[in-house]
Amino acid sequence: MTKTEIRNIMLEKRMTMSKEKLEMYSKEAVQKIQRHPLYLQANNVGVYHPIKNELNILSLLKDKKSFALPVVHGDSMHYHPYQTGNDLVESELHIQEPITNKIVDATLDLLIVPALAVTLNGDRLGYGKGFFDKFIDLNPTIKTLAVVTTFQVLKALPQSLHDKKIDQIIIVGDAHDY
Repeated sequence: MTKTEIRNIMLEKRMTMSKEKLEMYSKEAVQKIQRHPLYLQANNVGVYHPIKNELNILSLLKDKKSFALPVVHGDSMHYHPYQTGNDLVESELHIQEPITNKIVDATLDLLIVPALAVTLNGDRLGYGKGFFDKFIDLNPTIKTLAVVTTFQVLKALPQSLHDKKIDQIIIVGDAHDY
């Protein structure tokens, strides 16, 4: 299967997930993240604002850490500080982004990255724009963590030279759900 075919299948599965199941899995994801060694050791965490039925991990923002959200600048991406209640604006990509100009890339200890699909050895499939791959390539010392539901874990994914591996993966949900 091609990356595009896998993206379409994963998006369709994710979009048909019930609101109740998404909330349950999001809560489980946050709990597992909060117990994960990479998160426990991190002070400055890059998170994502959920789109298209992604797991919502924003309740992490209550934790005593500094958080940042990604902002797309042309063909690259940077992280800007964010706290609950700060103003957000919807980007051209329909993603909620902080409006502050401050960039905090160099301070980040951990990135929690969204994924459409992953493999257990750290291969990740995103939406295809390459923003996270470019960011990870430019910031190789920042640890990465992806959180996905069971159906998003595949045995193999097509990979390109620019694709970057994820350090750790958290899986939520039950295998028999799909």
